[in-house]
Amino acid sequence: MKDLDFSRDKDLAKDFLQNFTDADGEAKYISILQDVANRKLKAIEIDLEDLFHYKDLDEEFVGRVTENTRRYVGIFADAIDELIPEPTEAIQEDDSDVFHTQRAEEGNENPDGTDPRQKMPPEIRRFYEVYIKASSKVQPFTITEVRASHIGQLVKISGIVTRCSDVKPLMKVAVYTCEECGFEIYQEVTARVLMPLFEYPSKRCQVNRAKGHLILQLRASKFLKFQEAKIQELIEHVPKGHIPRAMTVHFRGELTGKVSPGDVVELSGIFLPIPYAGFREMRADLVADTYLETMSISHFKKKYEDYELKGVEEEQIARLAEDGDIYNKLARSLAPEIFGHEDIKTCIYFLI
Repeated sequence: MKDLDFSRDKDLAKDFLQNFTDADGEAKYISILQDVANRKLKAIEIDLEDLFHYKDLDEEFVGRVTENTRRYVGIFADAIDELIPEPTEAIQEDDSDVFHTQRAEEGNENPDGTDPRQKMPPEIRRFYEVYIKASSKVQPFTITEVRASHIGQLVKISGIVTRCSDVKPLMKVAVYTCEECGFEIYQEVTARVLMPLFEYPSKRCQVNRAKGHLILQLRASKFLKFQEAKIQELIEHVPKGHIPRAMTVHFRGELTGKVSPGDVVELSGIFLPIPYAGFREMRADLVADTYLETMSISHFKKKYEDYELKGVEEEQIARLAEDGDIYNKLARSLAPEIFGHEDIKTCIYFLI
């Protein structure tokens, strides 16, 4: 197997972003990048269907994106860093913009020139997120069909959301300051568990024979919005005699807060392993849990506030309102696949 040239793939990604045009002949991604630069958008969604139809890309490139999606999210992000235009509108600077401006003026990036941890990583400068969306023409997997062979790949699954956590901050880049010399250290967080740095002797600390104690700077560190959810197989996808399987799903950034328990959704994302931690790690040995890092969300079931009634539906509701047996009919409509138990269904209806 030949070695992959990721620098060449980065050039292919840049060419695609610059030259891809939609059905109307408009430069789709150049327009998106301008909206991002003007702070109108925070998410850049790369549609796999667009990659497939772009004439200057071969199927092998699309295959690499599908099979090694997390790496290519980073490649597209690096390409966007070089292509992002200057804003054409006045923008409101936030704390992170001020922080980056100060660092550029002070020249405090990698002052020793020896350690990569003293260089500000590109991730901390980015004010946008990159997602790769699976093709809409691909049939989604059931959770049972997702196997170990799909690790690292972009997959699409469908199911019903059964549980959602609150939206919480997730540290992406930790920034430390040496209390001895004042230099800064950057630590990229790639897992759910962080091992903080405590001592790091810079070149100046070594000359002064001092051990610099590192202080975590929360205001300077970068955090992303994070939410965890459980998605369960739909009843019609469960084989007879089996119970529905569930999968852990992670949402980050602009995808948080988009789903609620009871939503029937179709998710595309990267199927990844997550090692156990603590006492579970000692018992698990080489076994790891899995989760889906979501890249896109499609809803099948509208929320009540988004639903628009048609004329026929309004007439049916008006007739039901005049029906004296409406409570029993509503109770019987709950879980119709379960025969009987009208009293229990009536109680559940009133609890709802």
